[in-house]
Formats: sequence, structure tokens, C-alpha cells
Amino acid sequence: MDMRARAREWRERWLAFWRGRPRWLRRTAWTLLVAYAAYLLLGNLFLNTPLGTWTANRKPEKFQAQWGLAVTLFPGHVVARNVRLQGQVRHTAWDVQAERVRGRLALWPLLKKEVRVPSVVASGVTGGARHVQTSREPPPPRPGGWTLLFDRIAADHVLRGHFDELVLEGNGSATFGFSKQLRGGPMQILPSSFRFDHARVLADGEQWLDGVRLDGDFSIKRHTRAQAPGARKLLLTDGVLAVDAEGASLRGYFDPQGHFRIAAAPGGGQLHARLEMRDGVLQPGGTVRWTAPMQGVGITGAALDGEIRLEASVDEDIALRLQVPEREGGTLDLDAELNLQGRQLPVQGDLHAVLPRASGHVVGHWHFKSLDWVPRMFNAPPWLQLDGSGDLVADLRLEEGRPAPGSHVELPDVAVVATVMGNDISGQGRVRADLGVSDSGGLQTRIGVQLDRYSIAGAQASSTPYAKGNDLRLDVTVDGVPSRDGGLGASSAHLRFTGAQVPDLRVYNRFLSEQMRIEGGSGTASADLVLDGAGGIGHGTVSAQGHGARMSMGGRELRGDVALDARLNRADLEQRQFDLDGSQVRLRNVSSRDADGQSRQGWWTQVDLPSARIDLAAPNSVSGKVQVQASDVGFLLDLFGNGHGYPHWMDRLVDSGQVQASARVHWQGDTLVLDDVHARNDRYEVQARLRLAGDDRHGQLLARMGVLSAGVDLRNGQRDMHLVRAREWFEAQPALLR
Repeated sequence: MDMRARAREWRERWLAFWRGRPRWLRRTAWTLLVAYAAYLLLGNLFLNTPLGTWTANRKPEKFQAQWGLAVTLFPGHVVARNVRLQGQVRHTAWDVQAERVRGRLALWPLLKKEVRVPSVVASGVTGGARHVQTSREPPPPRPGGWTLLFDRIAADHVLRGHFDELVLEGNGSATFGFSKQLRGGPMQILPSSFRFDHARVLADGEQWLDGVRLDGDFSIKRHTRAQAPGARKLLLTDGVLAVDAEGASLRGYFDPQGHFRIAAAPGGGQLHARLEMRDGVLQPGGTVRWTAPMQGVGITGAALDGEIRLEASVDEDIALRLQVPEREGGTLDLDAELNLQGRQLPVQGDLHAVLPRASGHVVGHWHFKSLDWVPRMFNAPPWLQLDGSGDLVADLRLEEGRPAPGSHVELPDVAVVATVMGNDISGQGRVRADLGVSDSGGLQTRIGVQLDRYSIAGAQASSTPYAKGNDLRLDVTVDGVPSRDGGLGASSAHLRFTGAQVPDLRVYNRFLSEQMRIEGGSGTASADLVLDGAGGIGHGTVSAQGHGARMSMGGRELRGDVALDARLNRADLEQRQFDLDGSQVRLRNVSSRDADGQSRQGWWTQVDLPSARIDLAAPNSVSGKVQVQASDVGFLLDLFGNGHGYPHWMDRLVDSGQVQASARVHWQGDTLVLDDVHARNDRYEVQARLRLAGDDRHGQLLARMGVLSAGVDLRNGQRDMHLVRAREWFEAQPALLR
């Protein structure tokens, strides 16, 4: 019997069998067959036409999916090629690609608003995540969200993974499972694992590890974002990690622009790690060991040799040892041996969260891009700050994150800014901080600052310095244990400099009255001040000298040499008041024109302040008692106008020798008041009181020479003479100061 006959016989038998079945069964079978054919047609059309990608990409800003040829043979089963998924959550954008994906969807859980995928198998997988500048925040949590449950995603051929510029390439496999309730509900990472053999790790395109064998298992307990944001997910994580790899060497070099760079060179290094974690706590027995030989040249041009070594071990605590070999002229050498109390991983992402757990010894010399953290480490007062980059040489003994006695830090060349009573002192120089024991037995930090170049400017005009110098010293003492929380211990400071150049003496006008001004000239300034913890002046001296300075006093133009020696003692810091007792002002070689227009040369005076106070609260004021020595009394007489109308004997007062005087004085704003003025020598005596306010001046003067006396009443520039009973008239006038 030939084949055709056999086929015909089989067909007749099948038809006979089919026609012998009940009609309802035949109709059911035809219905199922038509439905399956329709599913094959419509399902595959859906997957392979734009309708499928349009449905999957309804919110492309959050999630996108693309694929090539896709096939479904029965409901819930899909095989697709060239699959690409990508999305973004907050500042993290992720993407996954696979050459082939096979998956199965459970249909019955859909009735419970659950998308369950029992199995996904992918091959030729690449993917990763990167930080992006634009954040895409999810909406606030709300009820009613569907649940996604992927029991097992298996990737039997992982080619590449990346996180920002860190790349892992090789032959790997991974299994992953997770559940997530949409609309801000909880999520969970089911027990997952990954394996890589003969892989390599690159950073910024440079190979740092080769021949990598990587094994790991991990899971994260069910949680919401509010329960475990960011790195706090580590507290819910269990995992095991094993790494063995050949590492790169470190090569130092200078690029064509002359900038020092460090790059990876093939081979020479080693990395071995075995770590286990439960709920964010490392388990005893974990170890990490990394070595990297050093090649090329350092930042100074000297040849590099030796190797960097990092070792860590986990027992009851975490022990760390980091060694960078010391080299002559190098800017990076380090020997650190630290013990971190406990085994919990830091989850705050901040050095301050780890420091309280650290004890040990750190010795080194390295370069930092910013040194602003160093003063806080030793609890320096906030008015002392460091700016910019620089080298740091340290010998630190740490106890629970705080420097212990015997520790010191030295900054050979750093920018320093100190704010003292509204003045910014900035410059370049050296800083050293030592932690020791005070005379009373307590802990004490001593910070020494020496500036080779510095400038002084008002805090409100810091870009316009009014003094510059080449040698300034500042010694700060802080009592007590250095604090980790920014608290300020009892502190004091000693500031001193000499011979600072003051190109424009007019800067001191803010301490003077409008009736006493410096109109021009240059000079020098010096200071020796003791400061409190807030940068306020406790006591000390400030001196200034000017040569050929131009001045105006009471409307008279003067030119000469001026010197100020101010002794400051704080009276009320909140009110910015200081005692000036013991201060002195000297004028020498003064030339001027009197009220008659006649030129005078060689006048001098010395003003002592046995009891005086300056108030630096706006507007500034000075009040107190003065003792004066002068070459003659001519300047006082000149304040009362020209000599016309005076008795002839008063003209001889100017040429009657040196004079000694006392007075009470007060100036503030445009007002200068002299009261109880008493000037005398063995030939004459002059008493006066005078108030100058803007263009208005009034006062009284009494001059006596032997049996002769005369009184002058000045009112707004107009004078009245009192030649009879002048003393009685003068004593009857009210005092200007109480």
C-alpha cells in the first residue's frame, strides 16, 4: 500500500471518529481552536506593531520599553529579542538591555490586582544606572496600587554593568527577584545572587581590576521609602560578598597643561575581600586586603616607588590599616591604624557619622582641595577660618573620634581669615594646632597662626583693605576636649603685628568726630591684643603713626606727624564699649594757618587720656578726661576766632612758652565738646569751654596774665568781650558736660 492510500485511509478513519462524537463536543473543540487561532493572530500582532510599544510607553518620562521580534504561543508566555527597558526615579536613571528574553505571566493573580511573573530568563544582558541632574520625584503615597511580583529573573549571560563611570565587564550570571506595590507602597528584594568570572572593572575608561572573580548573595526586607530612605536600606540588607582580582598600579604624571594626574597602570596590584552582612551589620571573620604599587613621578617630580596597602578585618570591631609610603619631597604619605567601634556600616554618608566610633593613630602628609574643616576638628572659634587648598601634616591620636593629647596638625601654606571686631584679617601663612594639657591639668588646644602676608579690611568692605603687612601672629587657646557637635569651649586669643602699612590714614575717621578729621596721608599701624572666644577685644594696645598727615580740627587745617597709642580694656562687650585709660596722642612738626591767615610752623602737642571711654556702637563716640602738653596755647585761642578785638596783652600768650592743660572731652558724630579746660604755665592761665556742632560753635574763655584778665563769649561765631569782673562772669556760665 502506497503512502497516498495510507493517508486516505487515516483521514477516513479520523472523519468517522470525529462525526461519531457528540455535536456539543465538536462545537466546543471548534470554538477553542478558533479562539486559539485568534489569540495567536491578535497577540502577535499586538507585540509586533506600534500598538504594543504605545501601550507600554504611556508614561515615557518614568518608564520606556522597546523590543524587536516578539512571539507569544499561549496566554501569559512571551519570547522577545533585543529588549531595552529604561526609566528614572528621582536623580537616578537606569537602563537594561537583553538580546533574548523569555517570560511567563500568571493570569489568575490579575484578578487580585497583582502582576505576578513567576519566571523570566534573559541572555546577553547589559545595563546599569547613573546620576542625573534633573530629579523626577514620585507622587505622594496613596492606596489602591497594583502589586508587581517577579519571583525569579534569571540572567544566564551578563555581559556588562555600570554605575556612573564605574563599569564591570565580563562573563557573569545573576538571579534576581523583587516585589513592589505601586503608588508608594512597600518593596522587597527577594533572595538574589550574582557570579562573575574573568571580569574586569573600569573607572573613567581606565582599567583598575582584571581577572575578577565575584560572588555575592543579597536580599532586602520589605519596607517603604519612609521607613528606609537612601543608604538606610543597608539596615535591612543581608548579603555575602567575595572578590578576588588582580589590581592596577598607580602611575603619577603631569599632563600637557602641567597639571599633576594619577592614572592606572596594568598589573601589580591585588584585591581580596570576604564580607558578610546581616541587617547592615558586618559579621565577624570578614577581611579586605588591597595593594597597589606606585610608579611614575610625584607632584614634586620625584620618582614614586613602594606600594599603597589597605587592610581591614572584622571581629567585635572593625580594624583598619592604611599605609602610603613616605617619600622625600612627596605630598602624600600616610600611616593610619584605626579601630571603628562596632560592626555597623555607616548609613549617613558623612565623615562626622563615623568619627565618633574611631580610635587610633594617624600620621601623614597629604594635600586637600579644601582645608575649611581643620579648625572645626580642634574646636577653633568660628571667627577663625581657613580657605582654599593646601598640604596638611598631621600626627593624630584619636579617642572616640576626638584628638587626644599629643596630637598636632600643621598647615605649611594656607589662606587664613580672622574676623576681629568687624575687621577681616586675611593672609597667607602657616598654621599649627597642638592638643596638650593646661597648667591646671585639663585638656587644651593651642592654635598658632603666622601670616607672612596679610591685609586688614572692614567686614563690610573686605575687598578694599586699609592695611597690609608681612608679619602677623595669632595664638588661639581652647580649653576642654575638642567637640564633634560644633560647641565652643572656653577660648582666648593673642593677636599681634607691627609696622603694617596704612596707605590712607582716613580709614581711622570712623573713630573720630566730624570736627576732628584726617584728610590724607599714609602711615603704619601695630597692635597687641588679647581676644575672647567671640573675636572681641579683651584688652591690649593699638598704635598708628602718620608722617605729613593732613588733618582738620575745629575748622582749622593742619599738617604734620601724628602718633596714636591706644590702650584698650573692654568695659561692655555687648555695647561695644572700651576704656582708653592710659592712651596717648602725639602731634609733631605741625604747620597751620590761624584765624588771621598767618602761617605757623613747628607746633606740637601731647594728649594723655588718664580716664576715657570709646563707644563703637553707631555712631562712635569718645568721652573722658585728657591731660595736654603743648608748645603754646595758640591753637586753643584760635578756636575762638582771630585776634582782632583782644586786649594787646592776650597777643603775648601765644609766645609765652609751653603750656600744660587738662580738660573733659566728648565727641560723637559732628559734635565736639571741650569742658573744664584749664591751661597754665608760670606766666598765664587760660580756662575755657567750647561746643562745636557742624558750623555752629559757642563757648566761653577766660584768660589771665598777672593782674590782667579777659573773658570771651563766643556764640555762633560772634564774640563778646568781658573785661570787667571777667572771672565772676566766666564762673557764672553753665558747664557743657555733666
